[in-house]
Parts: sequence; C-alpha cells; structure tokens
Amino acid sequence: MIQATDLLALFDELQLGPFVGVPCSILNPLISFLDSDATRLYIRAASEGEAMGVAAGWNLSGHHPVIFMQNSGLGNAVNPLTSLQLIYRFPCFLVISWRGEPGKPDAPQHRVMGQIMPDLLQLLTIPSAVLHGRWPEDQAAIRGLQQQMLTLAGPVALIVPKGSLAAVASEKRRSPYALSRLEAIQTIAQSLSGQEAVVATTGKISRELYNTLDREGNFYMVGSMGCASAIGLGLALSRPQRPVVVLDGDGACLMKMGNLATIGYYQPRNFIHVVLDNEAYDSTGGQATTSSTIALTEVARAAGYRRVHQIVDKATLRHALPLALAQPGPHFLLVKVAPGSQGDLARPHLTPPDLKERFRFFLQQTEKA
Repeated sequence: MIQATDLLALFDELQLGPFVGVPCSILNPLISFLDSDATRLYIRAASEGEAMGVAAGWNLSGHHPVIFMQNSGLGNAVNPLTSLQLIYRFPCFLVISWRGEPGKPDAPQHRVMGQIMPDLLQLLTIPSAVLHGRWPEDQAAIRGLQQQMLTLAGPVALIVPKGSLAAVASEKRRSPYALSRLEAIQTIAQSLSGQEAVVATTGKISRELYNTLDREGNFYMVGSMGCASAIGLGLALSRPQRPVVVLDGDGACLMKMGNLATIGYYQPRNFIHVVLDNEAYDSTGGQATTSSTIALTEVARAAGYRRVHQIVDKATLRHALPLALAQPGPHFLLVKVAPGSQGDLARPHLTPPDLKERFRFFLQQTEKA
C-alpha cells in the first residue's frame, strides 16, 4: 500500500497542485492529510463539475492542479472535461477512486461506472494508469502520466482502487450540536402518519432511515448524490395530494443547490425538504463540507420556499414536521446535527429495481384506499 505522504511528496516534486475535489472514502487518506496540512491548498468543491472549473482557473494562472473524485463523480465531470479541459487544452491531473471495480463487491450504485470507467476515459482520450500499491512501479506510472499531461496539454487520470492507499486515523470533528442524525431521523419517523412519500438521500441517511423505520413509502436513494430533492419535486408535482418528505444531507444539498431555485419557482404545496446538516461528508470518512459558513436557510428563503426553519434540538423537531405537514409548502427544515453514526448500518435488502416497484405499489395502493 502507498502512504498518502509519499504520494503527495511526489506530486510536489512534479509541481502538481493545488488540490481540489469532492471526497471519497478510498481517497480519505489523501484528503484527511490535506485538511490538516497548512503547507498545501485543498479546495472543497461542492461537485466534481465545479472542481473542474476551479482547476481551469488555476490552469490560467500557470498551475497544474490535482482533482480528486469518486468515479461516480466522473459523470458530473464529463461535461467540463469535454467542453473545457479538452477544448482549451488545460493540463490537469485527475485522481479517481475505483468503486465498483469488476470482481470486487461494492454497493449497487457503483456497478455500472465501475465497469465502464477505463473504457470511458479511453473514449474521452484521457490517458490513465492504475495505482497498484507497489511504490517503485506506481512512481514510474505517475511520472509517465505527468509527462503525457505536459506533452498533450490535457487531463490525465490516476485510478485508485480500494486498498491501494494506506489508511490513516481521521480526527473526530467536534460539533456544537447535541442532536445526532439518527435521533433526528427517529424523531421524523415517529411524526409520519403513514401517507407520506419519503425520499432519502444516498449514504448514511438512507441506511439510518432503513434501520429505523423501513416502510413501503420510503424511497432509498443509492448513488445520484444531490438528486433527492429533484426526485421529491417531480414526485410532489405529479402527486399534488400526497405529502412528500425529502431527507437530504448538507453535502448533497450543496452539490445540487440549483434544485432549491427550481423548487421555489414551482411552489409545490405538499413538499417538505429536511436537510440534516452535520457539516461533514459522513459517508466518505467525515471530511468537512462548506455548510458551516453558509446560511442554507437564507438560501432557501431567497429561492422561494414558503416556510423556512432552523432546528437544533429534538423537541423543536418533534413539533416542526407535523406543523409542516399541516401547512402549505414548500417547507425547508434545516436540522443541525452532530457528525458520526452508530455501529455498522445494514443496507436495504431489496435491489434498486425492487425498491422502485415497492414504492410505486405503495403510491397506487394508498391512493386507491
């Protein structure tokens, strides 16, 4: 396995940097080190597409930036890669984790991208190499990629499989909030009447809801980070008599913040958007988001949400959701929670297609009743 410090030292030698991106648990050793390193700049982007834009800005200043992303996020980066980096011939160094690598077990959302990523990079004419965890061999491959980056004046990609980077102990972030995300989800679950359609964002939020109260009316997202509120909007507009509750995270909300403007514009009265904000990417190792410096409630209010509240305790949350269900929306409930989760969380036992069909059956049956 490769030490993060060795890899970063090689990047320094090759004059690669600064660093920008969206975290992944596989890349956690690199990002955790950079988060605590005052000598190197790491820019926390809300999405991979944004990271490519930031990287282009550094290119214009004469730098060769390094962009971190999970391979699922490569999809978000394809547009700027094809219409920015490759068109303007901006040299940059992508570091992409390989989730869903063929032959290795992983969550279902990583299966498709895991299989096609090498071919996709080849189709995009982006040279790539795989980090194998053998330093002399990997060092030569990275040097070769850097030379191709300079020769072609374009992006190159280092693919990082699970287990090729040595793990590091992440420092637990202190939080001023006493309410845990699990307690918040349990409180929300207790407030449901049974008729609500609930859309839960990918990661720990879906898994904690599943472990708290699995029901046919829950749609658990796997992958597609940031799309929960958009799914909820489509559902609310198509079923105007059905209460729709979206359980979102701060990282996901930031990734697709444009969704707030669309929701505010269309004003679905049956829409309740709950953002569980722990100021961290909890599912990928607890790296910090930028939500600690953003008044998401004011963003939602300016976007056109009818009612907006910030909640920091269980008692207030216990009353907030029933009140929102009784009043016309769209509602935005920002629930500030502490980072971290409890124990090993079971994943939904149904496949994504089965979850979809179960949810659709719930909608049909409860509307007939």
